[in-house]
Amino acid sequence: MPTESQTFILRNFTDAEIAYCRAQPTFQVSFAARWISKEAVFKSLGVSSKGAGAAMKEIEILPNEVTLHGEAKAAAAAKGISKIHLSLSHSDVSFSSCCWTT
Repeated sequence: MPTESQTFILRNFTDAEIAYCRAQPTFQVSFAARWISKEAVFKSLGVSSKGAGAAMKEIEILPNEVTLHGEAKAAAAAKGISKIHLSLSHSDVSFSSCCWTT
């Protein structure tokens, strides 16, 4: 994942996510964990992937909080999903993510 690319970061993460990740000791892993988590959220909503055009910024993942915007928010509302539960786990070399909705 090109975490050194400012264009990639700005295209895929909100300002709050960027600030949080950059403050972490292993910011690359924090970005990567959020990236795969955003993919998990899209899949849990049943939203088709748009590849490089996916609006990853529509899913904001901060500690203890997942906020949806735009099409992601509309997709959740259409499916009656009111809350996204997300579990992130990562070290300086690996990460995992789990997502479920209610």
